[in-house]
Amino acid sequence: MRDNNLTLYKRLPQALNVSSIYMKTLNQLIALILLTACTGRQGPSTNLTPPSIKDTVIIHDTLFLSNYDDWQEGFGLTHDPEVDSIWGKPVKYYLDNPRCSPIAIDFYLGQFRPTDNNTTAALLSLAATDDNQLRPFYRWCLNKTILIQDGALAEYTGNPARQYAEKFPEEFFGYMDSDTTKEKYNDWVSSISYSGFYDREDYKKPQDIRKSMIRAMKVNCRNCSEQLRKRIEKFATDCFS
Repeated sequence: MRDNNLTLYKRLPQALNVSSIYMKTLNQLIALILLTACTGRQGPSTNLTPPSIKDTVIIHDTLFLSNYDDWQEGFGLTHDPEVDSIWGKPVKYYLDNPRCSPIAIDFYLGQFRPTDNNTTAALLSLAATDDNQLRPFYRWCLNKTILIQDGALAEYTGNPARQYAEKFPEEFFGYMDSDTTKEKYNDWVSSISYSGFYDREDYKKPQDIRKSMIRAMKVNCRNCSEQLRKRIEKFATDCFS
């Protein structure tokens, strides 16, 4: 019995060595399997598809969100400043003016779509500028905005439209008369009626607003004929009946 134990004792190092080699080999095999699995696993995709509905546009250091739809459809534009014309002049005439508003340029190019924000309010207010060279271009921006306005945007067009008509009454009626369909006149009346009183404290008194509008237009009508004076009264009544 003692001899058998001695024999086992002598063979123990060999057994332990074999076990150690086996465990080492097993560990290497497990590591190889794990490495293969990790290598075959696909990482996160880097092929990101841009949004299909909206895009972020940075124009003249101003950030806008604009839809991909053609919001200028019906404007009759080619976006070639030498081909398109506004009030008898090629658009290039306005764009080349160093005083021309960058936002108005972006509006023409379709890179800025008016919405209910301060940038839109600033753009539309330019229609009443004293700059005779650029005013037709800014007025065009206002008129086109009136054409595309919805409920929220309509709150921004009436006031600048009224201010333009009050400040340049003769020019205003000449602009209205350029449209033989009278649609432009009706659009402007509707816009002023809806939001042309937001800057006034007596906005709940349409009669007072109408009188004030008539007075302002007549004061600024320098060569006002009797016929034009009657047109002013009718226009104000149409807006604030």
